[in-house]
Amino acid sequence: MTEEPGRVIRFPQSRVPGRGKRRPVKDLGLTELARLIDPTGRGASGHWCSRCEGVWYGCVSETECPVCGNRQG
Repeated sequence: MTEEPGRVIRFPQSRVPGRGKRRPVKDLGLTELARLIDPTGRGASGHWCSRCEGVWYGCVSETECPVCGNRQG
């Protein structure tokens, strides 16, 4: 199977739908690892949790929501 040159192949969860502008997004806080590295949270990346409907902050490689344990975005 030949792909078109320059065609972008998206990951299944590259765009997880958010809640729009209905309400402010919940801040779910920092992960334990991010807190150990830098308690101020500078340099932490934001990750969306669809189960909690909020954003949590952690290292780039972390995948688990610190509140509910969701790993599906």
